[in-house]
Amino acid sequence: MKLKFDSKSFLAMGFTVIWFPLLVIAVETFLLGSFEEATVWAQERTTAYLLNVLIVYALFLLLMGIINRFVISFLLANIIAILLAVFSYFKFSFLGENLYPWDLLLYNNVLNLLPNIYKQANVGVALAGIVVVLLMLIGLFIYMLKRRPKPIMRLPWWVRLVFTALGAVCLAAFVFYRTFPGMDQLMKEAAMSNITFNQERNYKQNGFYGAFMLNMQSAIVLAPSGYSKSSIESIVADLKRTAADLPAESGRKPNIIFVMSESFWDPTLLEKIQFVPDPMPFIRDHQTGWLLSPTFGGGTSNVEFEVLTGFSNNFLPVGSVPYQQYVKEDQPAAMPNYLKGLGYNTLAIHPYAKWFWNRETVYQHFGFDEFLDDKSFKDPIYKGPFISDEQVTKTIIERTEQSDDPMFIYAVTMQNHTGYAEDKYDKFDVKTTVPEGIDDVYNILLRSYTQGVYDADKALEELLEHFKDSDEPTVVAFFGDHLPAIGQDYRLYKVADFVPRGAGESQWGLEDFEKTRSTPLLLWNNFDAPIPDIDHLSPNQLGPAVFDMAGIRKPLYYGLLEQFRDKLPAFTRELKIDADGGLHRDTPDKAKKLSKEYQLLQYDLLFGKRYGEDAVK
Repeated sequence: MKLKFDSKSFLAMGFTVIWFPLLVIAVETFLLGSFEEATVWAQERTTAYLLNVLIVYALFLLLMGIINRFVISFLLANIIAILLAVFSYFKFSFLGENLYPWDLLLYNNVLNLLPNIYKQANVGVALAGIVVVLLMLIGLFIYMLKRRPKPIMRLPWWVRLVFTALGAVCLAAFVFYRTFPGMDQLMKEAAMSNITFNQERNYKQNGFYGAFMLNMQSAIVLAPSGYSKSSIESIVADLKRTAADLPAESGRKPNIIFVMSESFWDPTLLEKIQFVPDPMPFIRDHQTGWLLSPTFGGGTSNVEFEVLTGFSNNFLPVGSVPYQQYVKEDQPAAMPNYLKGLGYNTLAIHPYAKWFWNRETVYQHFGFDEFLDDKSFKDPIYKGPFISDEQVTKTIIERTEQSDDPMFIYAVTMQNHTGYAEDKYDKFDVKTTVPEGIDDVYNILLRSYTQGVYDADKALEELLEHFKDSDEPTVVAFFGDHLPAIGQDYRLYKVADFVPRGAGESQWGLEDFEKTRSTPLLLWNNFDAPIPDIDHLSPNQLGPAVFDMAGIRKPLYYGLLEQFRDKLPAFTRELKIDADGGLHRDTPDKAKKLSKEYQLLQYDLLFGKRYGEDAVK
């Protein structure tokens, strides 16, 4: 086939040269919320803007080379580009985070939550406009498929090969920008860098498509500097020497129960808003400290990952989801695997779909003997649209009473999940009152949220009252996974002056991160073992704290965590809290050596050759 371009073909290709720059401006206007802000970005960071256009154009060329149909390739490129922007808009509105490449693995989660998100969404003119454009493109796509008109252009095989190669190479250059020839220099000239520690700034400076592509390489976890067999063996040897001086375990094997309560937080910290009666009196009277969560408004599985493995999300790419990306084989460092070796029965409870966050597969790799999902309950008690916290408590009690061996139970509740609609519950036990100046819609949302807090408080009281009178030694750790996402972009917290109004995370002080990442923590036992003296603690430190309270033998690996806790007990990406309560954005010097050892051992156990497997035995 000879290459022939008629006037229609030249006109079509010329149209794409004009269209894709306009599309990028439209997408940035949509995501930034202002045409003026989008045009200022394009003017001040012209090279970055043009590289965003190049990314979308490269996608079109790739599709054109593969499909060899101009209209279909053009429509598909637009649909993909616009859908990515729409998903990012919703994610940022509710979780304060942009769309990351690995989010595409979570499409089941997104589709399942769309009805709840829609109820709370404030869909503006920009969203309506882009949805209209998307529908028009899809309609035109369907029309063209049905009519099957004569193609505008048909390319010979060698031109298709050139188009495919150009598109693929261009996209690969962004994905592998650290090693792609000449890309490093181009990035410097464009003043583009992957700002992984501040993704809000990353997307604003580099543009949506630029930041999205640069983040792809972050999904590939490279070995940290200094990783080797000898370095890991040295760390393990030091841990063995330290462990030899520790007192022997008590010989007791109590039940160990973790209850991670969905979105549990103390709403009375919103001082402008009144709550009658106190929604969490029992937990308030028994609270032992605060958990410093690595997430806000979502990302439950990342909190769970830290608790069950002792690993830290700090040593993983920003925005990554370990349950989806990294847990692909059995994990000897996981708490259930270790406790099974001590004679425990291990049970996971989450009264929701087992595929959510890929839990069914992950729990098998972590060593749970059994996983109770929503289909595992017979005639469960519902509260609102989800299985209740009360049902979770009753199930924990039933399963511990049925077992002759000590039980390790990790329960994740679902009742207070996002979707705080006006009709979520039939009745409300707590009255909420917002003052003038705060939209009454927040009164509705808070009332539904606070009912969940109230019910979680009652359910925990029932659980502890049962074990208080039980002859089975039992320890319990109760905590919230993160603050609730109420309103868009921290809206509730801003109008209530809990965090600064009109400021994103990049303008926050350390105290703001402390407030928006701290959830109540309660540690308890029924045999008068000392409760750890804790102010703030990271999820990855819960294992050692609970094992201490239980009086059972700890893996060597926990020795490293405890050494780290003595210097930096709370350790998240945005905030570090030292043993004296000092707040830090970066790891303080006194903890850097231990932080490096921690990172090396975590990499070895999660991704590496497992030279240090003795540390988790």
